[in-house]
Amino acid sequence: MDENELQAPDNSEAKEKMLSFMHETTKQTPVNKRKLVRRTVITAFSALVFGVVACFTFLILEPVISNWLYPEEITKVKFPEEEDEVLPEEMLTENTLQQELHDDIMQQVEEMTSQGMEQSFTADSYEQLYKSLKDVADEAGAYMVTVKSKISEIDWMQDTIEKEDMASGVIVADNGVEYLILADTAGLSNVEAYSVSFSTGLTAQAELKGRHTPTGIGIFGVRHTDFSDTAKELIGIATLGNSGSGISVGQPIIAVGRPIGENDSVLYGIVSSKSTTLNLVDGVFRTIDTDMNDCEAAGGALINMKGEVIGLLTDSARKNKSHSNISAIGISDLKLLIEKLSNEEAVAYSGIRGMDVTKEAHDELDVPYGAYVTEVSMQSPCMEAGVLNGDIIVQMDETAINSFTDYKQALLKKKPEESVTLRIKRFTGEQYTDMTVNLLLAEWK
Repeated sequence: MDENELQAPDNSEAKEKMLSFMHETTKQTPVNKRKLVRRTVITAFSALVFGVVACFTFLILEPVISNWLYPEEITKVKFPEEEDEVLPEEMLTENTLQQELHDDIMQQVEEMTSQGMEQSFTADSYEQLYKSLKDVADEAGAYMVTVKSKISEIDWMQDTIEKEDMASGVIVADNGVEYLILADTAGLSNVEAYSVSFSTGLTAQAELKGRHTPTGIGIFGVRHTDFSDTAKELIGIATLGNSGSGISVGQPIIAVGRPIGENDSVLYGIVSSKSTTLNLVDGVFRTIDTDMNDCEAAGGALINMKGEVIGLLTDSARKNKSHSNISAIGISDLKLLIEKLSNEEAVAYSGIRGMDVTKEAHDELDVPYGAYVTEVSMQSPCMEAGVLNGDIIVQMDETAINSFTDYKQALLKKKPEESVTLRIKRFTGEQYTDMTVNLLLAEWK
């Protein structure tokens, strides 16, 4: 028997063992249902958290990315310059203006009489006259709005009550992104967000862009995105008129906004005086006095027969007068200030009160024309620079100063932290001596 035959049984046994192993069934691991549910919940929760974070991140970054890719084009607010007004030595007195107006009227009456012209007025004529005035007032409704502030207060019963303050505003500009609204802020609470109600019935949130402390005026911005294209067509922009040489005593005017303390109220009257001034720190503002009765809650604007805004009713103007009729700050004296606030530019502060040098003082006492300093505020830039009461400022840098109004206008063109040079004339007992002072302007707080 050979060697291969002797090993055959062993090979058969090995094959049987191998076949037996191949026919064994693999036992599957039992499913842990609790663990599977836990993993499913964790996965779903993670997806939810990721979605919330992604949405929140998108909401935060989307405006930033959009502004970066498509920046908003904001147009700088700039009002047309008015014609230069006459110098103090060339100005006519109010009595002269009234006399000239009287002479003109009498001349027209004489001409009509000499030509045999007779004018008869009937009830219909009277009604037509007031209808014409009402038409002008109605057109102003497109740019008149109501600014509101709302705060929560606790009364003596420890109950929470809502307090809402209102002020009448004028839409004075559109910078391409926002409607800019001029209003007196004296009666409004200091809140983070304001609301503005338009004549169309729409209400939108507004942001206070800037405020001038002495006058109390402020500029509010309402974004275009809060309005539909149809609503935008109903919104008007006011034309700012000339409150200096553009108006005269006896001229008819209209008060719109809240002249009797109620929204959308209207009063008709005339300009009774232009001689009153509002003397504030760093500026004298000319006011327009009227024959219309005033009330403590009055607000709004004065407009002429063209519908142009010529004055703003403010709390500062009300406290400045000695009579019970409506007074407003002339819009011409506010235009440059409105520009700065609309463009979110800080207003410079020097810290003096003053007045114009009158023609009589110049002629009889040889006082030079300029901005006469009547008071220097404590710890102000002017006090630190050495400006004294009685000094007359005749130049700021390269700008000639002939009146305190000139000083105000020149200062408004400066910026806080800017260094300026003032040339002043100081009375030394016998004569006025030229002096120069340098001051670093601050910012109104």
